[in-house]
Amino acid sequence: MKTELIVVGTELLLGQIVNTNGAFLSKELADLGYEVYFETTVGDNKKRLMDTLNLASKRSELIILCGGLGPTTDDLTKEAVSEFINEPLEYDEESLEKIYHLFSSTDKVMPENNKQQALTFKKGITLKNPTGLACGAFIEVNDVNYLLLPGPPSELTAMFEQEAKPLLRRLSPHHKELVSRYLRFIDIGESQLVTDLSDIIDAQTNPTVAPYAKSNEVMLRLTAQSSNLDTANQLLDEMEEKILDIEKRYFYGYGEELTIQEVVINQLKKQRKTLSVIDLLTDGRFFTVGTEVDSGEQVVKAGINVNSKSMLSSMFNQTIEESDDEALGKELAKSGLEMFQTDYVMVLLGDMSHGNDELPEGITWFFLANKEDIICKKRIFKRHLAYMKDGAIKHGYNFIRLNS
Repeated sequence: MKTELIVVGTELLLGQIVNTNGAFLSKELADLGYEVYFETTVGDNKKRLMDTLNLASKRSELIILCGGLGPTTDDLTKEAVSEFINEPLEYDEESLEKIYHLFSSTDKVMPENNKQQALTFKKGITLKNPTGLACGAFIEVNDVNYLLLPGPPSELTAMFEQEAKPLLRRLSPHHKELVSRYLRFIDIGESQLVTDLSDIIDAQTNPTVAPYAKSNEVMLRLTAQSSNLDTANQLLDEMEEKILDIEKRYFYGYGEELTIQEVVINQLKKQRKTLSVIDLLTDGRFFTVGTEVDSGEQVVKAGINVNSKSMLSSMFNQTIEESDDEALGKELAKSGLEMFQTDYVMVLLGDMSHGNDELPEGITWFFLANKEDIICKKRIFKRHLAYMKDGAIKHGYNFIRLNS
């Protein structure tokens, strides 16, 4: 069903608040199988709102308006829609009683204009407001559906989840829902991943495959459309298998918000292993992001952040040779095992100041030690300093994932 969003509020056009409602609704509607083709922001002006409605009604089957349902004179949405579709408004008694009760219970005199929050379409459906006072409304006129929602995000979200979503499901009982799955990859760039998967991406129909470049990693969103959830998941399984047949070595997990450190901390926790960190490269962030993971403090037991190699000898109460980085890293890893008594010690060191202003370059060494062995890897990063340090953190954790 062709869907259009009209977001009402002069404060949005002035940049005084951010339109989070549009993003929320677009995602929710896509999951329900509704196709959002247009989104318009219009100020608190009746004529401009009616002009927008006139255009929307000619090209969309479902028009969702959010904002402008409050008690003030610039809250014009219900009035404008009522006039545009030539359908009268009336008070919803339950909503009106809620407004009266709020004022009486606080011993305040209710301004008369608060009653307009209880207005609804006489021939429509009233949507209750679980967290506020202004009720929403739904009405169909001339094969166009109009859904009116409040502007405050907390009210809109609650009303949509509890009132509008079930209504929209009934409106399109045979709709096809969208089911998405997020696959995360590291140690491969977006361009290389897309090249490797070009045959799959070029042939995509259902599911679709969308790559997203992240800092030092890549995410693929697989989206299947079906009226049956099991069928959709089966389609996703088949597409995932094709992708991982090609890129399994770079894949580290599922989830739109998943992080590599989360995967590693959970892996070590499952193995009942502990980790300590000696960091000369990321200003202590490598240790911090590990402890920020749920139960991370049970795994990442200790950390040393050093900005100068000259401080190492005094910290370890022994002579630490500042020779080449490979020898230094191994010596630090060995000393760390004795000091911290953890199952693993991770050492990060290097130099982020190579290259030039136009193309900065950083050299990073990763060392992972346990009682049996010390393994290491050298990696070169390019781009700006923040990107290189982020890369040191993410690829450092990936180094642990692959070798623990």
